[in-house]
Amino acid sequence: MPNLKNSEIIGHMLQILVSKIGRRTSEGFAVVTIDNILKELEQEYSFLKYIKIKNMLYYDKIDAVSVMSDINSVEPTKFYRAIKDIIKMTVRNLDRNAGFYFINEFQKAIDDNVDLALKENDIDLGLIKRHTMDEIFKIENSEVVKHVLTALTRSLNRTFPEAQAIKTVIDLIKKLEGKYNFLKYIDMTNTPDLDALYSTRASPSINPNINNVSPTDMGEALQKLIEEAGKSIEYESDQSFIEDFKNELEDEYLSKIKEVGVNLDLIRNILLRKEHKILTEKTLEALVDVVGRRTSKGFAVVTLDTIIGKLLEKHDVLKYIKIDKSRYMEGFNAISIMPDIDSVESYKLGKALQDIIKVTKENLKNKARSFIEDFKNKLGDNYISKIKETGVNLFLLEMRPAI
Repeated sequence: MPNLKNSEIIGHMLQILVSKIGRRTSEGFAVVTIDNILKELEQEYSFLKYIKIKNMLYYDKIDAVSVMSDINSVEPTKFYRAIKDIIKMTVRNLDRNAGFYFINEFQKAIDDNVDLALKENDIDLGLIKRHTMDEIFKIENSEVVKHVLTALTRSLNRTFPEAQAIKTVIDLIKKLEGKYNFLKYIDMTNTPDLDALYSTRASPSINPNINNVSPTDMGEALQKLIEEAGKSIEYESDQSFIEDFKNELEDEYLSKIKEVGVNLDLIRNILLRKEHKILTEKTLEALVDVVGRRTSKGFAVVTLDTIIGKLLEKHDVLKYIKIDKSRYMEGFNAISIMPDIDSVESYKLGKALQDIIKVTKENLKNKARSFIEDFKNKLGDNYISKIKETGVNLFLLEMRPAI
């Protein structure tokens, strides 16, 4: 590694900080922010007086940072401790949303040799990000958790009676306490005051000790709690559980749980997989009904059995669909779906279902008129929405003529 001077390292680093802050705010704000940080830290690190931050409004195309050579004589321990404090204070001075991603941007922009010099002197930017953001967000834990649990209770209440919704959340907290022992700081009751407002009844009591929990650990616990709550919902719910939850949780707290690592899109995909078995059953049941009305239920099942057999090599997921040849005349009752289908990626199931519907329509030939419309009416809006989420394009099938 090149033998970089202190002036080169800190000059480059500060220039990157000014540039990145300037992109998120303005050059003027960036200059003032870094200048104020240096002045504040100068009481502890007197050598920071050798650094001057220029207002770019008056220095066209000239670097904002000027470093005197005197700083090269500062011993490494103090020098790199000052750099670490500068980075941490910069993150704290930014908006929370910006601060969470700032160090990633900073690390990508910094020169590899400078980054190596920082690491060799015990400055790990990844750890600084985690520790700094933990400090920023730990006072928010109690409020974030309170709002999340209230939103979960209200989302469950769309399907369950209120008392059952509250009990479901309580049971999930108890279930997850084994892995996340800090959940013991949450207290909810399933015997609410009948005169209380709904928001009061659904709102948990949070022990302040929860604010000492790392937000990254809290984020992991909330991710699992939301996922488990979604799994407790029956498939026939009118709307996606995650959409219900997002509607119940204010935008401010949606942003906060994202910042601590909660991925609602991932949970949505996990919940969609949980529904694969019943989604496949409903799709095939609708096909048997629509084809059966044009021919017979026995013929409909024979047709599906033949189609699935031909598509099996293309779509491995179809191996989880079993059709009893001895029960063809019983219609859909001859078909069974193995639970293993829930482990398959949603897009793979979607491609398979799309091909089954397409080939079924093509096999009807002159009887295929209004087939897709009849299929949609039989399946119902809720299941239509669900198969669309797996990638099934009914509009495309409707437009494609049968052959």
